[in-house]
Amino acid sequence: MNLLAENFWDNSNLSEWEIPFGLWIEEIVFWLTTNIGGLLDAIKWPVDQMLKLVIDNLLQDWLPWPVVLLMFLLLGASTRNFKVGLGSAVALLVCGLLGNEFWDLTMETVGMIIVAVIICAVFGIPLGVLSARVDAFWNRLRPILDGMQVIHPFVYLLPIIFLFGVRRTPGVLATLVFALPPIVRLTNLGVRQVPADVVEAARAFGATESRVLREVQLPLARPAIMAGLNQTLLLSLSMVGIVAIIAGGGLGKPILTALATADIPLGASAGAGLYFVGVLLDRISQPEATDKRLNLFSRMRGAWSTRSDPVVPPMPDPASGADSGFVTTGEAPVTLTPAHRLAAGVSVVAGLVAAVSALLPWGEGSGRISSHVRFDDLLLPGSHTGLDATGGSYFGVLVAVLGISVAACGLAALLSPRARKSAFVAVPTFLACGLGIVSLAVAYLTIRVRSDAYSNGTGVWLALAAGAAITVLALRAALSAEFEDKPARIGWRDVLGVAVLSAFLVFAGASGSWILDQRSDSAQIARELAADSGGADQGGVAAEILAEAMANTRRVTVQGLDADGPQIGYIIIALTVLGAAAALAARAVRSAKAQRFAAGCSYAIGCGITVVAVAWIASLVRLDTLQISPGASAFLTACGGLVLAAQGWRSLSPD
Repeated sequence: MNLLAENFWDNSNLSEWEIPFGLWIEEIVFWLTTNIGGLLDAIKWPVDQMLKLVIDNLLQDWLPWPVVLLMFLLLGASTRNFKVGLGSAVALLVCGLLGNEFWDLTMETVGMIIVAVIICAVFGIPLGVLSARVDAFWNRLRPILDGMQVIHPFVYLLPIIFLFGVRRTPGVLATLVFALPPIVRLTNLGVRQVPADVVEAARAFGATESRVLREVQLPLARPAIMAGLNQTLLLSLSMVGIVAIIAGGGLGKPILTALATADIPLGASAGAGLYFVGVLLDRISQPEATDKRLNLFSRMRGAWSTRSDPVVPPMPDPASGADSGFVTTGEAPVTLTPAHRLAAGVSVVAGLVAAVSALLPWGEGSGRISSHVRFDDLLLPGSHTGLDATGGSYFGVLVAVLGISVAACGLAALLSPRARKSAFVAVPTFLACGLGIVSLAVAYLTIRVRSDAYSNGTGVWLALAAGAAITVLALRAALSAEFEDKPARIGWRDVLGVAVLSAFLVFAGASGSWILDQRSDSAQIARELAADSGGADQGGVAAEILAEAMANTRRVTVQGLDADGPQIGYIIIALTVLGAAAALAARAVRSAKAQRFAAGCSYAIGCGITVVAVAWIASLVRLDTLQISPGASAFLTACGGLVLAAQGWRSLSPD
């Protein structure tokens, strides 16, 4: 071809040199599927069996949800600490509360991630060790890892579909390609960064190469290996949405459906579930650098190793001011005084009374909460306990939970041989439980009664009395605490933050929706059209009825202060005012003791706002009334209460 030809410089001429790359790949795929189908099945079979074992047999069918929650609680406690384990269990519980379908999808997602991470660890750690010890192997493996990370997952998702088909097993295989490089790279890096003098010292003492690797290099490279495992886990989680494209299942499935149908509730629920799964897996797999507490297994191993010859730390010189080992603040341990023991005993009794109150009648003749969404509950003869859906519902359930918690804490204090003066930080938690019980009982009593047949039961009054006793004990303990540290200074930013948060809570409690009614008026429309249709075509009338019903689907919102609503906004506003005052006082007072007291009150009030909103949401969800749900303001109020509680807790430690 003449390079000086006029049409040579036309872009369309590039088609004359078109490379049939796609056809080449097609032929390769056809050849592979025809001639090595047995090898492909052998690669696919173990992954498929692992998925069936972990997902189908264990997480979804064989293990009930409470056992799964307990497993993750123990897993988090064993690898990190009890707080992480409890947070993991709560995160999974939230995924289940999003709906039964979301629980199954969450278990499928967790199962696929577990299988992918296990396979990546089995292959990735040995490859990383080999790369660190053999430079030639690393030089050849590194470009492959670069390609696995640089190439977009969609690129190698296509050949995997052609070779292995669709569904979750090919999805896990695609995840392996994307998630394997980090654990190989970081294992290689961790082994290479072990100090050379340490390795040489081990060899000088006659250790073999396998022993040097097993007892020196791998233990010292453990932080890097764990970081690689954590990154592999997170990359596996990021593939959930892509795997859903090939019908892989999991939480990516509803997200993909929500994108295709613009279904905001479905997408939000699936996104929340995916968020909680990611957070719990990240926290379990990667300890923080500041987390110096030993995990459960390490504590058990240390206790067992010193069972016959316990290690006794040397007693420090009192004049040096060194820590004795019993406390973390340098203060000498003090024995519980009779007054402390009396308070602990009273808290046990009050907590048990609060728990028992949930078993007693909270209402008679009608459902105080349920009648706002189920009109058949306006007249319900008989008494209803604090645990009944027609009685206290989750207001009573949370009162029982908080009461049991207070009783357990009081019993632990009685059984503990020693206590610390610096344990004031536990008092706000004790105060939060008592004020939470009071808030729940008062909120239940302030909900507007819709039936003249209703009367309060003895249970709610008993809960209120028990909560008040616990609150008084906590306040007394807070006032008796002594501190020498300096108070924090108040700033305009703190004042502005409290003001904005208070305005937000007041708006959510007063003006926002607490009940959302989306029922259609189709029945009334049908009657009107039937009366007007006469001899009209019945098919046309039916179509018109359907169109009118869809057009007239109503969204009735009941606000927190509406005269015909539950009027639960009053208790929210009252708690918000008290919480804002306590938060401002915590930053304005000049005494450290007064500051801690005010901060503890702010924390407890924030917790009270949260439990009231959560109890309202859970109670309406429990009623399961079609197209009637708790409004968005209840959720926003719970979030605002958590923020207020977090600010109060932060003020407890001004450092």
